[in-house]
Amino acid sequence: MMSGHFVPYQKLAILVALITSFAFSIALSHDVVLEAPVAVVDLDQSRWSAELVEKLNASPNLSVRAVVHSPSDPRAMTRGDRFVGVVYIPKGAEARMLRGDRTLTIGYFADDSNTAQNGEVSSVLNEIAAELGAEQAVSRADGVSSLGKNTNETGAMMSPLRVGFRYLTNPTGQAATATVVSFLLFFSMMYHGLVSLMLVGRLRVTRSWDAEVLTGSVFGFLARAVPYAFIFTSVVTVALAVMILLGQLRFAGNILLFIPALFLCALGNTWLAYLLSWGTTNPGQGAGRMIFLVPSGFILGGATMATGFMHGWVHDISFGIPLVWLFNFWRDQGLRGIDGQATLPLFGGAILWLIFLGSLNAIRFWRDEARRRKELRQYWHDLQGVPNREAGGPAAVQKAAASQ
Repeated sequence: MMSGHFVPYQKLAILVALITSFAFSIALSHDVVLEAPVAVVDLDQSRWSAELVEKLNASPNLSVRAVVHSPSDPRAMTRGDRFVGVVYIPKGAEARMLRGDRTLTIGYFADDSNTAQNGEVSSVLNEIAAELGAEQAVSRADGVSSLGKNTNETGAMMSPLRVGFRYLTNPTGQAATATVVSFLLFFSMMYHGLVSLMLVGRLRVTRSWDAEVLTGSVFGFLARAVPYAFIFTSVVTVALAVMILLGQLRFAGNILLFIPALFLCALGNTWLAYLLSWGTTNPGQGAGRMIFLVPSGFILGGATMATGFMHGWVHDISFGIPLVWLFNFWRDQGLRGIDGQATLPLFGGAILWLIFLGSLNAIRFWRDEARRRKELRQYWHDLQGVPNREAGGPAAVQKAAASQ
């Protein structure tokens, strides 16, 4: 434990306790999703639908972020985790409520790429529907006398308004679509990150850091991540392909677009590991910093915990973690089926993030390179000042080397 040749458990234990006790108590806001962002497709465009939108927005658990008045694809609207769901108000909703001849159904398309984020939303929508339905039933002129009419009108009297739920990404609740893939990406990225974190320490132990890395270019150093990224991409792609072929997984988008996303996230994972393990002197020290690289991304990336539990600034900062990017790519391409031009913003953000990580690595590389050159100049200067009585000093050494 104290030899310095393995993971320093005493430091790791302190870090785990501090992070779980203090950092997450600051990062997480509530145990429920408050102000969950939803969109409304209002095809009725009536006074009643406008009042319904206002009532939805007044709920502490909902926040209506967009209202459109034309048919829209709910999958496309939820890309990038912009909304947790889409409320659908059909055309003629107000007239049907006033007529009262049959129950009006309001649709809700839930983005179940994370099952935890829509629990409170479903409850709130049912409560609002029950409240508005009771108001409509009481306000009817014929009152309970309508119970003697046909079945549809009797049902409309008892329940004038209800909400119909439809799950967009995993309607059958398959474990492979959500849990299995999340663990596949997590464990694959964790072992990839573990190897990457030990890379700098291994180069220093084998004395290759000064002899090979600093004598080369920064692009050569960054390119050391390419073989690891290629292996990571190949293994995860094969695992997904096997599950798809066996009928255990439905990949909604284009897997040819997901393969570059895997490669980019793996590059970012290694380059971030470089920064975290830059000052390490052996592989064990780098491995001890795993907690900063991958596990935090599993927690903050929306794989199991709803991103709405976090403060907004925490969600923005979490995009510095490679696994968070990978989960976002998976939800958009694998679950929602977003492809083509709609994925360009996500790819553009990932590329800018990689440029930022590469720039930070380049700055540290050039600083170490300049320090190394300064040390070599100082070493040569000190060597020239050392008298060599037998060989006649450094000049004689150079002369003898030239004669050979």
